[in-house]
Amino acid sequence: MKADTPTTILIAIAASAASAAAFITPSFACSSVVSSESDTAVASAPSVISDEENQILVDGVTEFSCNDIGALRQQQAELQLPSDYDTKENDILASLFGSNEIRNDFFKNILGRRVAYFPRQCTNNEQHQQLLKPPMSGFDLSSFYDTNDWISLRKRGSQDMLDKESTSYNDLTDYIAGGGSAIIPVIPGDYLHDTKEQIDHALGEEGEFGTSMNIYHSGPSAVALNIHYDAYPVIVLQLEGRKEWIIQNGNFGETVNGITDWRNVTLTEGDLLYIPQGVYHAATGDPEHGSTHVTIGWK
Repeated sequence: MKADTPTTILIAIAASAASAAAFITPSFACSSVVSSESDTAVASAPSVISDEENQILVDGVTEFSCNDIGALRQQQAELQLPSDYDTKENDILASLFGSNEIRNDFFKNILGRRVAYFPRQCTNNEQHQQLLKPPMSGFDLSSFYDTNDWISLRKRGSQDMLDKESTSYNDLTDYIAGGGSAIIPVIPGDYLHDTKEQIDHALGEEGEFGTSMNIYHSGPSAVALNIHYDAYPVIVLQLEGRKEWIIQNGNFGETVNGITDWRNVTLTEGDLLYIPQGVYHAATGDPEHGSTHVTIGWK
């Protein structure tokens, strides 16, 4: 694939433990990277890009954009964008990004090139300042408990499937409140499935090989997955609460122990985050409250 050719959004559950070599300590400050085999630090506290660096104004919205991923561009999934995505007015993708202009800029200039953060707040676009409406905001765990049999329970990379015969809904909420996470793939019958189908249609990916959509619902200070990279690009929409992300910002192509350049981004409700494939990252929940985000994958 040519380096300047846009790839696609491929956003899905980041569950590949084989790609994880270390994990992040739960903190809302810059966290040290430590070995998965011991608790000894193997890197100094990651550097953080200040809010004044790497800002881009698009349609009055400040995007925070990290360094170009360089050699990792060669690894980006080569998938075709819908030919008419930039002619659609106020479709579901424009709603997610905040405007038609921001959506178009993402596909043309950011996808497959660098990490980018799209805050919901902006300088002069009142429409973009408005939070998304349900079902793309807030979260109804009880509904998923009733309709979904594929809920995965996670704590720092450990994994168990929810067994409803032995785990009541109250047991599940206690697990989340105790720092656990539930990872839930959106399937037919779930209340978010209609939204998934709208995104499939907008991307021209309807049918068996459409997008994937996964919910990460986490308790206070929860770390569902150790620091890792994905074999596909990742986009994240924060549904409720806030979550702190640590993201590789240099040394692309190195193993995790060789990375010295990191940045932190805090997502709040309505914020969007894009991470190209191969870029190391991890997330920590708010230490005082729960946090929920959704990932959407274009295969």
